[in-house]
Amino acid sequence: MDDETNVLNALRRALASIPASRLGGEELLIEMFTDPRTALERCEAVPFSLLMSDFRMPEMSGVEFLARSIASQPHVPRVIVSGFADRDAIIAAINEAQLTRFIEKPWNDAELKSAVVTILTATDGRSASSFASEASARHEMDRLELEDPGITEVKRNPDGSINLDLDLDLDLDQDLD
Repeated sequence: MDDETNVLNALRRALASIPASRLGGEELLIEMFTDPRTALERCEAVPFSLLMSDFRMPEMSGVEFLARSIASQPHVPRVIVSGFADRDAIIAAINEAQLTRFIEKPWNDAELKSAVVTILTATDGRSASSFASEASARHEMDRLELEDPGITEVKRNPDGSINLDLDLDLDLDQDLD
């Protein structure tokens, strides 16, 4: 996410050159946005493996964008790419947006690619696609929980058996023919 198209194009070129072999055989799928609201809408619809944003943008800061993305993508690593390197602002960004990494502009392509590969494969050697699959499953669990609170929880009886608590009105004296 960046408000400058030329920066997005440079990021796309650098990231698209990461060989699939460095990501567990999976091709990197890249989506770019210049509008933070559109990016947030997409975050609500699709699970991502990594979110990356510029720090300073006119409509919404990168920190605000990444902090807002936590609601729909709580477990996804977040990266700020910026030429703005104020120490206090970086610390605030790390805390507020739960940053995984801060990358300075202008970036070195090899270092940028290495950082992305490290982030995407840092989940115990899992590939980017397995991370995305887990993110998709978490996204679906969150959706189900919003739709029907408690549906994703397993209630257990003191003896460890599962408590189904079906709230059924059964007349046990009823004659079954």
